[in-house]
Amino acid sequence: MNELMNLIVLASKIDRGYTRALNRRFLKAGFPVRREQYELLRVLWEEDNVNQQTIANRLQKDKYNVTKLLNALQKRGFTRRETGEDRRNNRVVLTGKGIESRVPLTSIEEETLLDLSFTLSAMDIKTGAWTLKKLKDALDA
Repeated sequence: MNELMNLIVLASKIDRGYTRALNRRFLKAGFPVRREQYELLRVLWEEDNVNQQTIANRLQKDKYNVTKLLNALQKRGFTRRETGEDRRNNRVVLTGKGIESRVPLTSIEEETLLDLSFTLSAMDIKTGAWTLKKLKDALDA
């Protein structure tokens, strides 16, 4: 049981460390975007002009947290909200800045992952992913 707890704690620390690394790299490249905001942008890059509930579902976050992320992205000029016929159902749209940021931000993430990949063998990565997926599936059941 102790080893399983260690694995869970390490997974959490890895997630926080990865977030810090991405945030630093985004900022160094001149993008005032945090990892969670980047993940929201990725949703919009896949499908622009969606409502906040769609974003919340895809990110597995509640609407309150999605609203906070959107407020920050809108303040920085990456997104805007448009009111449709139903005023309670805002649509979220990428701005030019949001669209143009796709390539550089995605490249930063890919570079970060590549740097990390040099510390593990392909088999280590496959085994680790398999183990974490089993834990995730057990928690989702």
